[in-house]
Amino acid sequence: MKKRNSLLRILLLFFLMVDTAVGQTKFLKRKHFDYTSFYYTNRENIPLAVDLFLPKKNKLKKEGGKVPVVFYLTRYVRTIEFKKGVKWLQNPGFGQVKKKEVEFFTKNGYAVVILDARGSGASFGNRMMDFTMEEMYDGAEVIDWIVQQPWSNGNVGTTGVSYLGTTAELILATQHPAIKASIPRSNIYDLYADLAFPGGVRQGPFVKVWGLTTRSLDFNDFTFLGGIAKAFVKGINPVLHDKNKEQLILALKDHQSNYEVYKELLKIQFRDEEHPVLKKPINDFSIHFNQQRIIESKTPIFRIGGWYDGALPNSVIRGLWNNPNTKRVLLGPWDHGPRDNASPYAKSPKVTYNIYKEMLRFFDFYLKNKSNGIEQEPLVKYFTVGEEQWKSANSWPEFKEYKRLYLSSDKTLNWDSTKILTGKVAYKIDYTAETGPGSRWNSQTTIYRYAKHTGYPDREKQIQKNIVFISQPLTHELVINGHIYVSLPIQLDASDGQVFVYIDEVDEKGNVRYVTEGMFRLTHHTNSTVDDSYKTPEINITFTNDNHRKIEPGKTYTFQFPLLPISYKINKGHKILVSIAGADYTHFDNTDVKPEKFIFSINEPNSAYLQIPIKDEIKN
Repeated sequence: MKKRNSLLRILLLFFLMVDTAVGQTKFLKRKHFDYTSFYYTNRENIPLAVDLFLPKKNKLKKEGGKVPVVFYLTRYVRTIEFKKGVKWLQNPGFGQVKKKEVEFFTKNGYAVVILDARGSGASFGNRMMDFTMEEMYDGAEVIDWIVQQPWSNGNVGTTGVSYLGTTAELILATQHPAIKASIPRSNIYDLYADLAFPGGVRQGPFVKVWGLTTRSLDFNDFTFLGGIAKAFVKGINPVLHDKNKEQLILALKDHQSNYEVYKELLKIQFRDEEHPVLKKPINDFSIHFNQQRIIESKTPIFRIGGWYDGALPNSVIRGLWNNPNTKRVLLGPWDHGPRDNASPYAKSPKVTYNIYKEMLRFFDFYLKNKSNGIEQEPLVKYFTVGEEQWKSANSWPEFKEYKRLYLSSDKTLNWDSTKILTGKVAYKIDYTAETGPGSRWNSQTTIYRYAKHTGYPDREKQIQKNIVFISQPLTHELVINGHIYVSLPIQLDASDGQVFVYIDEVDEKGNVRYVTEGMFRLTHHTNSTVDDSYKTPEINITFTNDNHRKIEPGKTYTFQFPLLPISYKINKGHKILVSIAGADYTHFDNTDVKPEKFIFSINEPNSAYLQIPIKDEIKN
């Protein structure tokens, strides 16, 4: 039986090699596009599943018979197959790349191509890591095929959300000449600092859930979606000519050897640490590590993200600071995707901003050579929460003035360092502290969304487990733009630990609204030199093995680190509240050694403070 299966596999692979992407004649006719799918066999003889959506013939004719392509590289399954009873509603079914997005681009004169990454979906091969350059060169090969088609105008734009947003930028490292524009959305610029270990703290619960999700998809198991999957979803969409799913079955056998992401994440702590299996550090699979080749591609980039999207607003800003190919930036009051408007002042969580329209203008300019004026517009467009207004600027942060707000031993905050009380303040760490089911960290993958919407309605309850410092009411409004930097002198009773800092505002009625947060593993420390080749908000914290230190219990250390960026207006009469914890148990793994308490040693006037990027001088 084993020999028979091997022979069947060889015959099928031979068939695929002969029939590779020769331009399938069979198309499914749909309202806004014509659809087909096929296998493209790559340089390593790995068959890769591809979906192609073409504009309707009348639209194609109107565009002169040749159109640009919007290209997606996914490991979340390019399309799905619905069960027979509901298949008539939608065939194919759509997943991470939404039907309305495909329809939007095809209606506006673009072809759409979605590729299942090797070792995922209906593609053959296996995965020992995500975001490999092998995966990117697979995409480049499919783009080779695209530009040879009679309906192609030779121009390709890459885009996508999350994983797909990351591959949309990382594929630029192949320097494929046909890729003329890229729109990464909610992408990961620094795989270590913006996803796996924000502030050096392992985001284990998310990675565990994400790993479960992707592993289930790789095995064609959609039960993680719950009752909806049982009722409607049959599984991964096979390519059109794979009627009996013989090729899909063989592809799924290849996926059995895929790696388990959370299990492998536990084997590393630092960004430069060689993984025992991969023999490479996590850095090697990150956009920032490949940024020079991406810069050399000279591909124009439009970055889109949200203030409440995990640690990923940092990715938008890192990309802006480090890659001169960045032509546009859009930062809204959104979570991952975006799915929700998470501003505490929003009347509804519905995202009303027309992101597709902005994407179309960018692609039209670079892929269709349409003159629409975008090259004359400001580089950055961002939303100020609280003010609930969109603003534009040619740099970020728009202004670079800072004012210090000092922590006092009487648990107050003061703008005047001479007015604070010195002394020691003890905090017994509550390891049940958390930021709730609607946290920004829950928004990044489907089954990690415990709450219906992203937001922080229970901040008053949450901060009760933290140590709290509060200011007097502001004498006039305060606009924060950028990263707040924290300086904390802490004495621990253990050799390791983590600190979580939250900024909230309190209005005249006592309502507590979330502003931003940051976290830091205390065994990391600053480097004496700064790497000018990679501009980061972490100042000179490298998160490398050589800048790791063991904490001496009983000794006071001053820890300095950034919080996550935000544009936020706090009204006159409102108070600033700082709360500090030693854990966020539903979102981050604890260290193996856990301290029982922090002692904040505020023994000098300038030892404990927030350095806040502000628009106007504060008057006491």
